[in-house]
Amino acid sequence: MRSLHRAVKAGNKIAATLPNVYQSLAARQIHLRRGEITMLSGPPGAGKSTLALHWALKAQRPTLYFSADTHEHTMALRLASMITDVDQSQVEPMMGDADWAAEVLAQAKHIRWCFESAPSLADIELEIDAFTELYGQYPELVVIDNLIDCTHTDGDSWESLRSLLREFKWWARETSASFLTLHHTSEGVPGNPAPPRSAIMGKLAQTPACILTVTNSNPGFLGVCAVKNRYGPADPSGGAVSWLVYEPARMHIADLETR
Repeated sequence: MRSLHRAVKAGNKIAATLPNVYQSLAARQIHLRRGEITMLSGPPGAGKSTLALHWALKAQRPTLYFSADTHEHTMALRLASMITDVDQSQVEPMMGDADWAAEVLAQAKHIRWCFESAPSLADIELEIDAFTELYGQYPELVVIDNLIDCTHTDGDSWESLRSLLREFKWWARETSASFLTLHHTSEGVPGNPAPPRSAIMGKLAQTPACILTVTNSNPGFLGVCAVKNRYGPADPSGGAVSWLVYEPARMHIADLETR
């Protein structure tokens, strides 16, 4: 049992949010918040994994990244392209030089990886414990890419994922980490231009503090909309989109003014 006025006076040094990466999102009070779940949702191929990886790279905070959806080699290639700002087709043959690849990828050494294809809650807990033992602190950012690949046994498949999100919420509060969880939207629900909150598969909107849907319907740009945001404005219809420059060939994302 805690007293908030005493907790504030005690001077908790943990920042409420991770560092801003996109000023256009911060202007709409969209942040990765400590102790909370942010869901990044969209149809397959919309760019949500690229955005999650770019966010983790640029935030430069201790990160534990569960890449259930994508193989280790592919993530290494994407990350090397992102760091060097060079097209993936050019970077891939360069990856054969192990010394060069290691030097480039060392720039993202704040990110630790788990490539289990179907991580269970026990697997995730073990990885968090291992991270803490190795670094003497909890990760500040935990990325789950993506939710539907995780395994949990509590009711039917969607109820299982709802239960898993509740467990993530507990972990976020316990560790003060920001959980960034990727999930799919239904392709049968049209965007406006981003998918609306109603398009999130499995009706999993209750637990996350913030839900962002993404669209790449405008070539060269990635649209991000907060369809739920406990800390700022939201548009459940998917209409209030912030556009970022998006060049997937070289894994480039930026605010419009820094294009």
